[in-house]
This record gives sequence, C-alpha cells and structure tokens, in this order.
Amino acid sequence: MNWEEIRRHYLRSDVEREIYEYCRDRWVAIHCEATDERGLQIMIRYEGRARRPLKIATDRDVKRLMEKYAELRPRAFYATIHTYSKIFNSGDLLDRENISLSSPTWDIDLKDGGWKDVVEKASEIVGLLEREGIVKSLFIKWSGRGAHVHINPNAFSDEIRKKIDPLDIAYSVTQYIVNRLRPGTNVTVENKIDIQRVFTAPLSFHRTIDRVAVCLPPDSLGEFDISWTDPKMFKHFPDSWRRFEPGEGDALAEKAFFAIGPYIREGSRRRKHKPLDQEVLEAFRKFGGEL
Repeated sequence: MNWEEIRRHYLRSDVEREIYEYCRDRWVAIHCEATDERGLQIMIRYEGRARRPLKIATDRDVKRLMEKYAELRPRAFYATIHTYSKIFNSGDLLDRENISLSSPTWDIDLKDGGWKDVVEKASEIVGLLEREGIVKSLFIKWSGRGAHVHINPNAFSDEIRKKIDPLDIAYSVTQYIVNRLRPGTNVTVENKIDIQRVFTAPLSFHRTIDRVAVCLPPDSLGEFDISWTDPKMFKHFPDSWRRFEPGEGDALAEKAFFAIGPYIREGSRRRKHKPLDQEVLEAFRKFGGEL
C-alpha cells in the first residue's frame, strides 16, 4: 500500500479512537517507512530537542503525529505494556515505582509454518491461562505474521500490586506460562517483557506487511481468519482488550512470582534491586507466610 492509503487509515475516527484509548498513559513509538543511513526503518520514541518521551495524550495526537512526521512516512504505532503515573522525561520511564500497571504478554512469532500454527499456539496459551483462572481478562492481538496474547493488567488487584510490583508480575507470569508450553518448530514464543518493550497498538499497520493489528476475545480465536487483518475490511473486537475481571489474576501472580522470581534487567552491571532470594523472602513475608 502507498503511504497516502496508510495515512487515510489512521485518520479514520474509529482507528484514531482505538489507538488513542489504548496508548493513553503508555510510552509510544512509531516505525516509519523512511530509513536511516544503515538502511533501517526509523523508529521515533522521543519528541523535540528536549527528547520528551513520545506519547498520545489526546484523541487529536494521532493526526498530529502523522502530520508532524509526514516526511518520514509513519507506518506503525507501538506502545509499552506498562502504563505510567506520569510521562514527562526519560527518567520517568526508568523509575519502576512510576509503573502503574503492566500486562503479561506472550509474543508468538511464525517461523516455518502458516498463520494457523500461530492460532494453535495462541489456543494453547489461552488454555493454560484459563486453567489458572484467567478467563475474563484475556485477549489476542494479531500483528503481521504472528500474534500477542495479553492479560489485561487490571486483572491484578491493588492488593497484589502492593506486594509484587507490576513489572515483576508481568515478567514472572509470562515466563511461568512459557515454561509450560509444548515444544514446537513452526512458531516461537518468547518472554519479551522488559522495562522499555513496546508492542503493536490495536489497528496499527505492521511495519512492513500490509496488515493491521486486530484484537479478539479467546472465544473467537477458533473462527479467526487472516482476512480479518485486511486494512480495507478488517474485523476487530474493540471490547476485547478493554474487558477484565478485577483480581482474576492475583492467584497466578503469586504462584508465578514464587516460581520464577522478579525481573532483573539484562546486561545490567549493577544490581538495582535486592538479591533474588532476599526479594522473594520479603515478598513471602508480605503474604503473611512463614519459613
């Protein structure tokens, strides 16, 4: 598709609304069709000389960003799995205490098979989560050649988030389920949870493939067809990523954290958190446990 068709897609009122409502309170990124000196697509994550983190704070920001960066031809919108109390500077994004909510997310990438292999793996993840009591807070987002399975972060109550911080919940729950998946060769499932990771926003184009990201509830997964991602006639369930049951994820968060432990930033030379055994012990005591 040419960029003018992509631009018109983002100016649709329903598309603007979905992207704004999903990206609100998240750190945003935009992949552009324009490339840098290395031939890589330009990704925008900051605005202006002050390097303010990119965000979509009003329902007019999608159009504003499309116009502001028109020369770079914006193509794909992304947002963090985290929502923040404030997003004013880069320090806000590195402050774990500033993360309000975080969504466990399974990234399913296609290797050698077809899109139905992705659906099969997504169904396996959904089945494991439903056995752990996650039923009303799940949604699947198809993105390009693969899919993401998300737990709505509001499934975790204020009480559990006081005991285990949101990033640790997202990381440990994701890894707990990854460890229980059957091995396969056609798709890969990775735990890509980190402090700055972004995933495709609903109804965004893929950065290279002419498909848009559509969301659907688990009970529609068996009916899914790749034609649902056609930009000119997409089938998207806007309620699917909004629905949740408060506290539905608490038991799984507790179980996963004690099995997996907290998120520790890869490549960090200096530990910014307490040793794993001490952190788990202190969390255990918060739950009133005894050793």
